[in-house]
Amino acid sequence: MLGLGLSLTKSSVTGWDPSELGDKLQVWLQFNTGISTITVAESTNQITRWSDQSGRNNHVGPTSSEDVNEMPKLDTDNTVLFNSNTDSLVFSSALSLGTFAIYWKANWSNEIANDVPFEGNSNNFIKLATPTELRVKADGQTREDATINEITDDGTTPVILGVERASNGDLAAYKDNVAGTFSTTSPKDGNTPVANTLDLTQIGDGTATSNWYEVVICNDVLSSSERNELYNYLTSVG
Repeated sequence: MLGLGLSLTKSSVTGWDPSELGDKLQVWLQFNTGISTITVAESTNQITRWSDQSGRNNHVGPTSSEDVNEMPKLDTDNTVLFNSNTDSLVFSSALSLGTFAIYWKANWSNEIANDVPFEGNSNNFIKLATPTELRVKADGQTREDATINEITDDGTTPVILGVERASNGDLAAYKDNVAGTFSTTSPKDGNTPVANTLDLTQIGDGTATSNWYEVVICNDVLSSSERNELYNYLTSVG
């Protein structure tokens, strides 16, 4: 029997967290953990660093610690708020991914239109073109477009999004653990060879207004059981 003020979540029941992904885990930006803030121009809780919990020191921080227009904010619900199109958090060292699995939990309170949650440059990105279209481009190759279930951008409904690339180059996209469908209209085929690495330098650029709960990045695809465990874990976060 639970005492007063106690509750069970899926993660507390199973005991699972992203550390269970082992050597695959490259980045774990954990909810309300390892976040450093300062006051800038009388604006409190401006983020200076979100520390990676994977043990690989892939921390992220703003391009400036003196400009609120480039700094996301720790919101009152302990999410990371990207509230300007120029807000971003930059990796301490750029990521270069062949095979990968990238998952994040967030909600949006603006109309999603060409938001770029993950970016290296114009040749390397994961983009939300619309609430139902996710785009991936790696190493300047053909942009691959996936149709996913619609994202509700009401500012209160969090979603869990994921993108994976297998060793044969095949891409997969997920919204709340439901697989989307990549276009096969030439020249698109839902495949970009792993030799063409996805090079990422930052998160959150051009995603205003969105609140992020957690980010998990792996250097390999997830098994079905790992994907389900991660989804259940992220569902319980926040």
